[in-house]
Amino acid sequence: MPSAPTIRALRRTPLSPLSKTLPTSFTSPYLSSSIILTRRHASSVPPFDNEGPHFHKEWPQHRNPSPYDVLNIKPNEFDKKQLKKKYFEVAKLYHPDLSTNNVLSDHKGSILTDDHKDERFKLVTEAYQLLKDPRKKSMYDQHKVGWGNNPSNLFNGGVRPTYSSSTMAYNMNDHRYWNASGWEDYRDLKDMSDPALRPDKMKALALIVLFMVSGAAVQGWWFLNNMEETLIARQKMHDTCEADLVSAYFNYGLDDSRISRIRRFLWFRTFGLYREQHVLDRSARENEALVKEVMGAEH
Repeated sequence: MPSAPTIRALRRTPLSPLSKTLPTSFTSPYLSSSIILTRRHASSVPPFDNEGPHFHKEWPQHRNPSPYDVLNIKPNEFDKKQLKKKYFEVAKLYHPDLSTNNVLSDHKGSILTDDHKDERFKLVTEAYQLLKDPRKKSMYDQHKVGWGNNPSNLFNGGVRPTYSSSTMAYNMNDHRYWNASGWEDYRDLKDMSDPALRPDKMKALALIVLFMVSGAAVQGWWFLNNMEETLIARQKMHDTCEADLVSAYFNYGLDDSRISRIRRFLWFRTFGLYREQHVLDRSARENEALVKEVMGAEH
């Protein structure tokens, strides 16, 4: 059994700094996979002053930062090892399990709440997830696609608004969203999907459809009417040409005087009515008598 002086000496012995260090590992509920934070990174955590809040000067102070800004990495000096190192530094600073007793402030001197530190941690994690994936990083570098978490209120102590999956998909994948020239185009784009304006849009759409159907009906009536007139005029022309052709056949090489035309008419009529020879002879005599009467009447 140890002596009393030995026990008093043990009680006066200060605790080892290792007993106050971070745990060797932890699993974060905010990450898709377990992240291991080892003691070798403990030196990168900035020291905290118990007399006042700590200001993370590397946190971006401008609106809509890029993932490079969030992790304080220059795009032209990007390196996976540097990315991992920077992520561990900032993750230790804002992780909910580690930052409970850390008093942090923003650039205005306002104390960050636990909710706000949690939001910053989520933003840091999203930036890390994007930059560590070569495909996502390439899409962001070339087209600025994949990074939609740039709320301005993260830099004045507020809490980031919640983005639904449908809103994120709309913002990230809609070609018109990324090609809007200004706030007016963006507002018009949002108004197109506003449920409150859907009845008015349906009425406008119905009027447009009605106008198009009415126009198509008028165009169809005009087309059919013109076609009918064209067919009638063509038929009249055909009948006139046929009559002129028959008249030319009947009068070809013959006298065109009035008496000659009357004589030919009577002859064609008799030839069309009778077939017997004696009837034709009798009709020819009668026709000749009629022609003489007409000639006598003219004189």
